[in-house]
Amino acid sequence: MGSATWSASARRTAASPTSSLADAPGRAPRRRAVLGGFLSCALGLALPSCGGAPRPPARPSPPLPPLATADLTRLLPQAGLRWLILVRPREVAAVPWLIPSIAVVAPEENLARHARATGVDLRQVREAAIASYAGAGPAGDATLYVARHSGDPRAIERLFRRRLTGKERRALDRPDVVRVTGDIGTRPHALVLLGEDVACVQDGGSPLRGPARVASLYALGRLKRSPAALSGGPLRALEARLGPAPVRAFAPGPFDGELARGARGLLAAATAVGAAARPSAREGIALAIAVAGDFSASGEAASEELLAAWNELAGGSFGHLLGLDAPVEPPLATHAPDAVAVAVELNPRALARGLAAATGERLAEMLR
Repeated sequence: MGSATWSASARRTAASPTSSLADAPGRAPRRRAVLGGFLSCALGLALPSCGGAPRPPARPSPPLPPLATADLTRLLPQAGLRWLILVRPREVAAVPWLIPSIAVVAPEENLARHARATGVDLRQVREAAIASYAGAGPAGDATLYVARHSGDPRAIERLFRRRLTGKERRALDRPDVVRVTGDIGTRPHALVLLGEDVACVQDGGSPLRGPARVASLYALGRLKRSPAALSGGPLRALEARLGPAPVRAFAPGPFDGELARGARGLLAAATAVGAAARPSAREGIALAIAVAGDFSASGEAASEELLAAWNELAGGSFGHLLGLDAPVEPPLATHAPDAVAVAVELNPRALARGLAAATGERLAEMLR
């Protein structure tokens, strides 16, 4: 009985699930360690090895240097410049008594249509520039439009690309400098987006080497030795003479051909011409026109010639159309050794009606 009982007991003990643990103390902790290691490896597949140290976090990329877009005139090359107009539309539109005159030249529906077509609402543009450049070779002349806008750059690009009819190309100089080129109809065009609030559109000229491309290089700080439009010379002096104004225009000399005979021959010796318009206290448009040159020996006579040239313009059919022959205040001529000038105050309503009649179709086409 003892032998049989012992054998049965041994068999039951061997069949018991806990018999090996009881017979081999310390084996269970080892199994748990192996299982834990396996789970650690399974949950840490991204590590170089099961027991390896975690990789250090990637260093953030250094911030991009700011774009040089604080002054729009420093985005405009001086080389090849024929004329330049600088406007602060939102400032002009904020003058209450000018609103009816603005509506005559640019009706509200035209401005709204332009905003839908381009993504740029001209009524909200803080500052803008229009510059004409003489082209060389088959590229031809180019017109550059630059605006500090309040729109969405992505929408502006999308709407521009929608208008392209061929040869579309897109390039990134960096994430916030986008260049798109292509044809609209038969003319080459280029769009350059600089940051979140500056857009440049070039009509004509070389899309890859024209003024829009130069504007992007100025913004990136890569053309430090290339002079911008108003960075020096007669145009810089005229800008200082005319002072700040919501509407300004400049044209560098020398002038030849028909232009040289303008202003009763004064432009033949002129180095530059400039004009500035600003609202006056009497709700008029104070206009100043200056001709730069060497007038150290002929300032008084030259200023009288400029005044006579203005009176001839005002008395002609075009001057009558713009209301130049019925100013709020009569013109006044002044002179200095380096410039002669004439100042006059115009009626904004008459001027607006004349501009609408003279350029209405062209403006309506531009605002489509």
